[in-house]
Order: sequence, then structure tokens, then C-alpha cells
Amino acid sequence: MLPDWFAADRHPALPPAPLFNWLCAEGSLTQRLTDAGNDDFRVELLAQEEQPARADEAQALGIAAGQPVWVRQVLLHTDGAPRVFARSVAPLSALGSAAVELNGLGTTSLGHLLFRNPQIRRGPIEIARYPAAWLPRDFAAEGLWARRSHFSDGDLQLLVCEVFLQGWPPAGT
Repeated sequence: MLPDWFAADRHPALPPAPLFNWLCAEGSLTQRLTDAGNDDFRVELLAQEEQPARADEAQALGIAAGQPVWVRQVLLHTDGAPRVFARSVAPLSALGSAAVELNGLGTTSLGHLLFRNPQIRRGPIEIARYPAAWLPRDFAAEGLWARRSHFSDGDLQLLVCEVFLQGWPPAGT
């Protein structure tokens, strides 16, 4: 089952206010997690490899479903635990020609680089419930909310999806 992506302000069944606020925030999620977690933010690299584009990713990037793409999957940790699963996808043609060097990121936050580069533009934020089967096994849960955005600089075409894991954000933030 594919997620039903909607513009953040047009989703037919919005999440509760604290989470909705995090989903719709235009700024850097890296910075917001750092601030909320007492400056203990870190990135755990799960995978960085070539994979076939999922149908929803292909549509968002304007490529054929199943076309090989660069994929990076990470867990974003703060406040002592993993809080967000992130999956970034780019056409292979973007590697090496973009303003951001994707292959050499390691445990560097992609958001840290994207929001510091004035050449890179962010498209609208879309939100959806994310399929549990697409999450790392230890964090798979039904009904988790995700957001995604398309980033570009001309050469770079990058789709970034961020899934908020259970218990984040804490109530009232």
C-alpha cells in the first residue's frame, strides 16, 4: 500500500497539534531536534545504496518507477533515543553534479547541508501515514506520520521523507 501524500494543510485527517506543528515546520528538522533534545542530536546511518525507486518516489521526482536511484536511510537521534527515520532519494544523475556531495555524507546531517546552501530550494511539505513495512523492523508501527519535501538546485533533485517514530514529539512541544 502506498502512502496518500497531501499538502500539509489539505490532509483530510490531521494529526494532533504538537505533531502537526512538527510536520509542517519549514525550517531545519536537524536544528529543531537539536534544540528539543538538549543538543545531543546525532545521525545513525542505516543504508546508503542504489535501489529501485518506489512508485510514489518516482512520481515525485518525475522518473520511472523502478528506475535505479541513490537512497540514504538514517535514524535521527535526540534526547537519548531515535526519534525520526529519514529516507532520502535522488536520481543517479544528480550524484556528483549537485551542490551537495551526497555520497560522502556518512553521519553528517543532510538537513544541515541543505539549509545552509542558498542555491537549494525546498518544495511544499506533504504529509501522510507511512507504511509500517517500509520502516526498519525495530521501529515498524502502523499509523506513524511522515512528511516529505522535494529539494532542488537545478542539478540536484532530492526527495527527503521523515517519519516521526512513536513517542515523538513529546506532548506540548
